[in-house]
Amino acid sequence: MNIFNEIINGQGYKVLPIKNMKIFNKLRLNFFKNIGLKNKITKIDILRKKIAKMKNSEVNNLMVKLLSFNDASTQMIQACSNIVEELSGKDIFIQRRLNTIFNLPGKEQRRQWPHYELMSGISPYTFVMWAPFHDLDDEGGVYYFNQKESMKIIKYEHSKGLVNSPHILDMMNYQKPPKIKYGEVIVFNPFILHGNISFNSNLARIACSVRFQSIKKPLMQKNTDFFKYYSLR
Repeated sequence: MNIFNEIINGQGYKVLPIKNMKIFNKLRLNFFKNIGLKNKITKIDILRKKIAKMKNSEVNNLMVKLLSFNDASTQMIQACSNIVEELSGKDIFIQRRLNTIFNLPGKEQRRQWPHYELMSGISPYTFVMWAPFHDLDDEGGVYYFNQKESMKIIKYEHSKGLVNSPHILDMMNYQKPPKIKYGEVIVFNPFILHGNISFNSNLARIACSVRFQSIKKPLMQKNTDFFKYYSLR
């Protein structure tokens, strides 16, 4: 399988198996530990049910606790080292802190508007890996426009001087996120439009994401502290 061609010249994103599940399982266990629930909750669905009942302020407090989880991004890179190496080589820049995403059920909960990584000043040479901490049900988690669709929308909005116009927001209502199992990761390039939809469940969604790029490519970003050097050697 040529991951590089699929991510750069093909659909722009792809669901792939995580190579080293031992490391990814450790990452999830450390996630429990860093939010202070290691000895109280050891099953992900129990945690998902607990978080689903939380207020947004309580979820934000969990996210603050995760700021001290400094090794998380490294563990994610190590777990998916084969993917990272094919896309960017062994010497890379990686995101200093892994993003942990909590999505609460209910129509009143915020949705993530369609966006692509370049909107936030991320380097055009960066790749993103997004993985759930549990199986995603039929409603899925994050939806993606393929590369052809994404570029068509980006060019249309650029020509009109718009960002997230009614045209693109209306498209959110018809998106179906791909099904992903625990142990799988979605990899995509920074031009791919994506977002998440609201869902009805008694369980919250929990996922993580990390960004990386080759050190041989220009590091174009707003904040020079966003990335750190890492070697897979």
